[in-house]
Amino acid sequence: MLRRTPSSLASCLVAAALALAMGTPARGADDVPSKPDNAPTTKPGSRAESLRAVLSHLGVGEGSAVADIGAGSGKDTWVFAEIVGPAGTVFANEIVDGKVKSLKKEAEKRKLAQVRAVLGRGDDPCLPASSVDLAFLHYVYHHIAKPREMLRGMWKSLKPGGYLVIVDKQRGTLRDWVPREVRASKHHWIAETTVTREAREEGFTFVECAEERWHAKDVFVLVFQRPKKLESPGRDPDPFLPLSVERPASALLPLARPYERPVFVALGQSRELIPPILKRSSGPGLEIVLEEWATQKEERPPLPADVSLPSVLTSSGDPGLDPEPIDVVFFLDTYHLLFHSKTLLSKLHEKLSANGCIYVLDREASKPASRREGSHRKTIRPEAVETEMAEAGFHLWFRGPRLAPDRFLLVFGKTQPEKVSPAADPFFGGPTIDRPPGEWLKENDWRLRGLKATDGRFARFAREAKSGDVQISPASSDGRDACQITMGNLVLSFQKAGDAYSLNDYRFVSGQ
Repeated sequence: MLRRTPSSLASCLVAAALALAMGTPARGADDVPSKPDNAPTTKPGSRAESLRAVLSHLGVGEGSAVADIGAGSGKDTWVFAEIVGPAGTVFANEIVDGKVKSLKKEAEKRKLAQVRAVLGRGDDPCLPASSVDLAFLHYVYHHIAKPREMLRGMWKSLKPGGYLVIVDKQRGTLRDWVPREVRASKHHWIAETTVTREAREEGFTFVECAEERWHAKDVFVLVFQRPKKLESPGRDPDPFLPLSVERPASALLPLARPYERPVFVALGQSRELIPPILKRSSGPGLEIVLEEWATQKEERPPLPADVSLPSVLTSSGDPGLDPEPIDVVFFLDTYHLLFHSKTLLSKLHEKLSANGCIYVLDREASKPASRREGSHRKTIRPEAVETEMAEAGFHLWFRGPRLAPDRFLLVFGKTQPEKVSPAADPFFGGPTIDRPPGEWLKENDWRLRGLKATDGRFARFAREAKSGDVQISPASSDGRDACQITMGNLVLSFQKAGDAYSLNDYRFVSGQ
């Protein structure tokens, strides 16, 4: 049974008011709300109103320090100067010396002593360390040729708890796969999934999507934060908890016959589960790389040692699978990323064999969130997965054990479970198992529908009666160990031969 954490929404109105007065960000470094706590009733009518709405929401006001990265002619700089006032600071950042001089001259003309024109580089804003409450980029990020270096530079310039706000196009996933170095001089829109992945991996916590505080349509407004407790950039401050690979691997391995053609959609440490699954597969595997993850068309996550696996990149959710059927799919710490779930699940449904199944191992969200924000947070609720899979025509077969404190495990099938014949059911084990029966049954009872005996009969388990008392009988007359296990009203008799055990008999006992 999955244990779920009840959701909660904490009000930040008092904190926001205090922060506005003090000129510091309102939220703590580790707060990542699923949605704004004081969403506006109407959208701002202009860019200046949008800037005021975003900064007010984040508690950045009088006396704060704001960095306008890629300030251009200063259109936003002068609004920021009004918001922070004479006691604050606005760093008007540009990478062209002529623009910096023009900004400085215009600031002097407007008598805005709080504005400091700063010459930066394409890989570093060149701002004082830990000096900024909020860094802002408007239609700038898609021009950055060295985004990771730039992100680290902005991270260092922000105060712990400071915000990074990025306004750009396009929502969703990448469609323009040009090399990053081309972006510096030409106009190619970036995708929000690319921005989020790069920002997280370079040390930022995702906070929220803030389009309701922006006047323009068809843009994304992403808010990130430098965590207070992270000492240096260059790693995700909100990583998945470690997996003890041996236990998850055993939960994903086939019960009886090998997998014929496994498909993997895996990231992070869960990729270590690929080798043991391939060892229990009779045919070649395939990797699906999500466009939600990739930042370049040829980018692939590194494979575990001694593993060779062909891969395909999705395009608007379509993996472009060949005609060969597949019998099992593993979403390993990846399902939460999906922006194109309907298309991808539809294509998988087409190729999955009648008795095939899909495993979903992922990190559980602690509070409700939109599908989009959940993707940026790398979390999802099990109920959301169950709903999407049902809409795609899949049936929930099993809710599995927690393989890590933050993970849930679900198994779906293409066919209704009661319509799968025991002979074709991948969740009927036996007749031979490779470990002592008591240990093996307790480990797999969550997904076992029954066992096949050596005489070809099938013992179907009642879902309410599993993993009963284990009784080891004395050695048989021929010197082989016998093992008898009682599960509800079902008695299973195993015979040991070498290191394996075979189910050689079973019987139902009334009154148990």
